[in-house]
Amino acid sequence: MKIFIVTFVVFVSLQALLTFEKHTPREKIFIPPTKNILNFTFGYNDFLSSLMWVRVVQDFHICDQSSRNVKYPELKNTVDPLKEIIERELPTSRCENGWVFQMLDVISELSPDFRTVYTDGGTMLSVLVDDRLGARTIFEKGRLQFPKDWEILYKSAYHELFEMQNPKLAEELMRKAGDNGAPRWVYSLSAKLLTRMGRAQMAKTILEDVLNRDRSGAFSDRIKSQLKRVNEVLRGGK
Repeated sequence: MKIFIVTFVVFVSLQALLTFEKHTPREKIFIPPTKNILNFTFGYNDFLSSLMWVRVVQDFHICDQSSRNVKYPELKNTVDPLKEIIERELPTSRCENGWVFQMLDVISELSPDFRTVYTDGGTMLSVLVDDRLGARTIFEKGRLQFPKDWEILYKSAYHELFEMQNPKLAEELMRKAGDNGAPRWVYSLSAKLLTRMGRAQMAKTILEDVLNRDRSGAFSDRIKSQLKRVNEVLRGGK
């Protein structure tokens, strides 16, 4: 019986992974897993979630088949180099609850304690995929599962400040991060979130983290360009 269950779980796993990417003559169609898979794990949730995580990190830049080829606009050489990065009007999301989000959402249901899904997945959705609503959902689930995890709180604050334009919640999350073990400078940064210097300092920490985690290097040029402009503001002291 045990052999049958293991064989069935492996079969379900392979079927799930294979259906994520169907080939057509012109393009790949990325199909997210159905949450019905939760009913067929036989206790192998962690095994399945690990397989899905390995799969999703291979195409972390994908939204879905309809928007997968949308490119980020080039940064312009404006007089105000920081405005396009962290002081812009709230733009339309490149993606909304797309393939990466749906993959992460199922993974978090399979293994709610899979912390990397929130720390890495939420940030990638926010900074790289530009799935604003998807990132908020993943961060919210992360805060519910790990209410005292300062890294999740801090990265959630970044998302709320820069992507959702919600400085009040961002400041609250920053203070909570400080109360739960974040470096002491988080408190002073929290008080400066509405200043150019405060925002630039926060942007620097997140962009450097994303650059280190961008294993494929697909976004390294863009992130480095953003970091260069943020550092210009920090060096200028204004």
